[in-house]
Amino acid sequence: MEIHKPKAVHGWRELLKEIGIIVIGVVIALGAEQAVEEIHWMHQVDAGEAILKGAFAHEVQNAAMRDAQSECITQRLAFLSSVLQKASEDGRLPALDAVGHPPFTPWTIGSWQALVANQTVSHLPRQKTIDYSVIAQTTTFLSGLSDQEEAHWTILDTMIGPGRRLSDAEAEQLRITLAQASDANILMGRTADSLRNAVRATGLVEPSVFDEAVRTALSEKAKAAICRPMAMPHDAKVNAHG
Repeated sequence: MEIHKPKAVHGWRELLKEIGIIVIGVVIALGAEQAVEEIHWMHQVDAGEAILKGAFAHEVQNAAMRDAQSECITQRLAFLSSVLQKASEDGRLPALDAVGHPPFTPWTIGSWQALVANQTVSHLPRQKTIDYSVIAQTTTFLSGLSDQEEAHWTILDTMIGPGRRLSDAEAEQLRITLAQASDANILMGRTADSLRNAVRATGLVEPSVFDEAVRTALSEKAKAAICRPMAMPHDAKVNAHG
């Protein structure tokens, strides 16, 4: 069996040449690997932004809905305040039909956390990371505020029904809740508007989406219970029975 001995290296020049070939090979291999990785993350970022685009468009619709119904909410709170004021004087709540609720929509960009977890966010340009993060945090804030607002209106729903006696303690609780609901309405409106402007500034969502969101919101407004007109109830004493 013939055994081939390693070729001897003759002199420093030949040795350096061999080392150079090895180094160049390693550099080329590392460069190719890095190029493949960069292409991979480019695709990941593109896919991630496509997902965010859909989520942002949904938040634009929520913001438009809030803006369209904001005046209705303000008017309904004023109506309930007037009813409560008279009921406090008479000691009775009048018969009252359902008054509706503000739009209770899911404010969330769940995909953001997924993109953070799989490191896609770390490959976004720095400014985009900041802008998208602010939008995600704002929706989280709106989600919590919306839950609080819904709780306020659930308490206000206790005013609905046939005429009944109203205690001083209940009247005070309803006054506090009306004030909280009013503050929540103002904060929801301002924050939703800021969110919509932040999404617009990213350029990720086309202007046509904003226009369509407004049209849809105005259409939904016409069907919203909180936007239907309500007349002041008759004198509470008319409904009093003992």
